[in-house]
Amino acid sequence: MEQQVRIGSIIRDLRKLVGLSQKELAEGICTQAQISKLENGDEYPYSITLYEISKRLGVDMNYFFHSIETPRLDYVEEVKHLIRQYIRKRDYESVAHIIHRESNSPLFQTPANKQFLLWHEGICHYYVYKNKELCLAKLHEAIKLTQTTDSYYKEREIEILNSIAIIYDEEKEFTKAIEIYRTALAQLKYLPQVKDEKIKIRILYGLARTLTEMGDYKESLMYSERGIHLCISCESLYLFGELHYQSGCNLIKMGQKEKGTSYLEKAIFIFELEKNEKFAGLVRQHMKKLLGHSTNTI
Repeated sequence: MEQQVRIGSIIRDLRKLVGLSQKELAEGICTQAQISKLENGDEYPYSITLYEISKRLGVDMNYFFHSIETPRLDYVEEVKHLIRQYIRKRDYESVAHIIHRESNSPLFQTPANKQFLLWHEGICHYYVYKNKELCLAKLHEAIKLTQTTDSYYKEREIEILNSIAIIYDEEKEFTKAIEIYRTALAQLKYLPQVKDEKIKIRILYGLARTLTEMGDYKESLMYSERGIHLCISCESLYLFGELHYQSGCNLIKMGQKEKGTSYLEKAIFIFELEKNEKFAGLVRQHMKKLLGHSTNTI
């Protein structure tokens, strides 16, 4: 009886994770009432029924029995959160290790979860394995997993588009990077709702950084200021330090040293607040170079 209840609970949690209603899960397999009974632990599924359910949920049939001992479906979100934390810290080796560990997990075989791993696998191919071509191929493949039309990008697809722009920026292909950043920014406007405002902040920062590298300090300043205002309106410190740094660099290069220095000092304070001494130190070093008329950038 306990196993029956656990399998029912796993079916319900997986169904919700992939975004299916009981009716959608039942279609062509059994009745909605049977799905309800299975999820409530009132009925044990026939093997053929469990097999069809497992296919629709994107997992191997054995997953239900393996998961009776380790039932945490919130594990997926924890893994995703950990990967994003490592990306934020530029610890791509740790990301590669997690992806290698989780790539065959049944929980990561749904289109959305598989896309997430493929996206970050692409990033690792660039930063860890130094393979630009394979990186871009993986990122485009990740977009195609869920994209239904070439003229419209969903929120996650826009995030991946942003990663593609970053790779072109890293390769000093600034014109291509700016084109993709602008596309990503424009695509955000078509979304009925943006669930994560951090996406827009990332795009604004990336665009500002690339424009600075091209020497277009005035336009870069416009985008970095937009990013700062968005952080304030969202009450978020996400990229807040980096955006202040970018604005400060632009202002100094435009001849506004006092105002630019104020921004860089704020960036240092923000990084120290976040206990990111590495970035705080880099800003201090670069501020000395900028005020000494150096044109180098970090």
